[in-house]
Amino acid sequence: MASPSPIDTCVVSADSAVRDSISRTMRNPDLASSDDHTYLAASSNYFEKLADSTFKPIQLTPAELHELYDGTTVPQHRYLAPSLTAAVHSPVIALDPAKWFADITDVDLSSVTAAWLNTNSNTEYEQLKRIELDSDTSQLSAVLTVKQSIGYCGGHMTAGSREFVAFWVDWGSGFQYVGTTSAAVHDSSSLPATGQDYSVVLPIHLSRQTENEGAKTVRVRAVLSWNTPPSTTNPNAPVVWGESLDCKILIPGGQKVAVPTWRSVAPHSLWFSMSARGLTAAPHPA
Repeated sequence: MASPSPIDTCVVSADSAVRDSISRTMRNPDLASSDDHTYLAASSNYFEKLADSTFKPIQLTPAELHELYDGTTVPQHRYLAPSLTAAVHSPVIALDPAKWFADITDVDLSSVTAAWLNTNSNTEYEQLKRIELDSDTSQLSAVLTVKQSIGYCGGHMTAGSREFVAFWVDWGSGFQYVGTTSAAVHDSSSLPATGQDYSVVLPIHLSRQTENEGAKTVRVRAVLSWNTPPSTTNPNAPVVWGESLDCKILIPGGQKVAVPTWRSVAPHSLWFSMSARGLTAAPHPA
């Protein structure tokens, strides 16, 4: 049998000292500037590993997320949502859901599940701001706002979570799915009072194109979903944490309108620029 690779053996998780220090620091941001030598040693070791291209950020377990957010304003059906989603889609977990949360002894799983199932399009933590088309670079983009400082599955020392955005375009015969992109988000004690804006981009390939005789208005829908990819088959499928936004985009006369032929996932988040080029779409009237 082949020996495990370095990635398999040493980068999947960090040692317990690092995890403990990360947890304490995210609970108390002032700890990083204290004389806690254990934290300093652990964080130094962590960043040495982080500098190694083979190191992967820590993905916090349900128990670690519970330890991190217990006693905060983040509701249990928020930080345990990824695990609840996994339980719904996993026959193995569905047979014994309590086992999935075995390390969490003070959670009423029935109540948490009920709260999660009754949450629909909640925008307390993230919200879509607008949709844009850059016809020069053939890109659709959506600007979203992260509104809270915590509740995103950990700080920058962890894998955090992702804000997924699926795009749908109505060329005249109903919405067609054209792709999903995403941005990585984390807890941050330095979040501006107005929130932090992210721009997620979906490139459009011109391999399938149609000529317009004149200017044309098309309807675009962006569906935002935190930490769970939105549906790729139903533009009206509900989301738990997130929302949908419709807008009309004007395609100038003579433009070639492209239909993306592949699904693109942005490799990292892009900071929103106030000087973003292209046509900005206003929200579609209800």
